[in-house]
Amino acid sequence: MRILLFLILAITSFTADAQFFKYSTFYISGDASSPIVEPSRYMMDRQTGELTDMTVVNPFNYKYSFGIRKIARFDYENKAKNFYDGDESSVNNYAPVGAVEGSEYLLSLELSRNRGMQFVNHEYWYRHVGKYYIAKAEYVDNQEIRLKTFGGELRGKVSFGGFNVTAGVKHRSHPVYGINPFEDNFDLETDAWWSVAYDLGYTDEYWYYDGEGNDVDDYYDYYNWNWFTPDGTQVASTDEEFMKYHFGRAVSTYNDNQLKQLGMQQELSTIFGVSYYYYSESFWLHTWMDVLPHHIGLSEYAYVNMDIPGKTDVDFNTGLIMGAKVSKRLGTFIEARYQRYWDIDNYQLKAGVNYSIF
Repeated sequence: MRILLFLILAITSFTADAQFFKYSTFYISGDASSPIVEPSRYMMDRQTGELTDMTVVNPFNYKYSFGIRKIARFDYENKAKNFYDGDESSVNNYAPVGAVEGSEYLLSLELSRNRGMQFVNHEYWYRHVGKYYIAKAEYVDNQEIRLKTFGGELRGKVSFGGFNVTAGVKHRSHPVYGINPFEDNFDLETDAWWSVAYDLGYTDEYWYYDGEGNDVDDYYDYYNWNWFTPDGTQVASTDEEFMKYHFGRAVSTYNDNQLKQLGMQQELSTIFGVSYYYYSESFWLHTWMDVLPHHIGLSEYAYVNMDIPGKTDVDFNTGLIMGAKVSKRLGTFIEARYQRYWDIDNYQLKAGVNYSIF
């Protein structure tokens, strides 16, 4: 929220021309929905024989959106709703060249909860398309797909016959990818798993069930361990329960904390792109392709510097939007995009046929 307010205030402070905000829309929205029902799960206490319902009951899902947007629509686009609510996701937002020359921007903050997991997603970008150049700055933090980046780009542009050919440089920042601190610092083949759990901050407590009632912990009694988080909260009453439901979470938390300490990494890349746009009442085609073939690492753990098996060094962003009105009744469409940055795939595909009955 602080970032969003800062950007809005910055734009307001440094932009004296009211035309900058002409045709823009500020929106606030919220929605709530029923949560998914998880499969039933039960646990029996061997000491008492009591059966406990351990089924996870998710809280309701919600999504709150705040933002301001100024994005021109292409000829094939119709405004889908009367009001903007932050759920608008158009494939052509990934196109390098907008529908008009001039300034476009999106400042979007989304707070959501799904299946009990909370996310804060940020998407802020500003693009200016001139006659011979494109300039863009962006910050994206999509926690649901764990994609985070910020940076900017500057390209030269040549336009002819519906084509736009661009070339320039793009700066990108990203978290550390390709490192597993847990695997680097622990070895479960040689280290006892409970010793590793201690190192991760967990503690255990031995207990036994005196089946014979002789107040002696002997061979015939059942025994196990309670497990506690670093803050003292009990999360499991057996080793099996801890290993099945909590050990993996402890590893993930450890990795996340270690990687955050390394900070954001910096890369500078060359970028080449080509796009094509054609529109008529009965057929339209909008397609583009951006390729980032060469990279320079500006920090130690930049992805280009990492030695990762199967790593690809060429990043790209491509998209296709095509529609045809075959007749008054029949129409077909396809919308697709595919972006691969740092071997993280981010894609979307929609296709369909419409047939109208009069």
